[in-house]
Amino acid sequence: MGKWLTVFTALGGAYAGPATAGDLKEVLTVPSGYEFHLQEMLFETRQDNSEVARFRYVMPIIGQEGVTFDDVEFDFLFLCEVEALRSLEKQSKTVDQVIISLSDRETEFGATTSVATQFFEAYSVKDGSCIWEGF
Repeated sequence: MGKWLTVFTALGGAYAGPATAGDLKEVLTVPSGYEFHLQEMLFETRQDNSEVARFRYVMPIIGQEGVTFDDVEFDFLFLCEVEALRSLEKQSKTVDQVIISLSDRETEFGATTSVATQFFEAYSVKDGSCIWEGF
């Protein structure tokens, strides 16, 4: 069953804040079949000069009783391989690491919240593929 996903294309920029969003819509299905949307995409350069792209998604179902990390585990690789790498390629951006996060609600990046359910995975990017790092 297809779900609507709003795919945002970003115009890059420094880690000063979220990338700007476009309005491209396309039908995608993640392995879990749950609905989700991209909240924001952030870029940062770490002290070791490695480049990191963070793709922060909202998937409201993960905050509901009975839905666990195991239910959405395979969505992370899908989001990295299909969404993140495609978006980075469209922007001609090269990064060393992609971090995918799923939250049951929109949250402010870097702010601690005890009410949000959040899951994270990190991937190295090598030869056009996402390699799980076991975040």
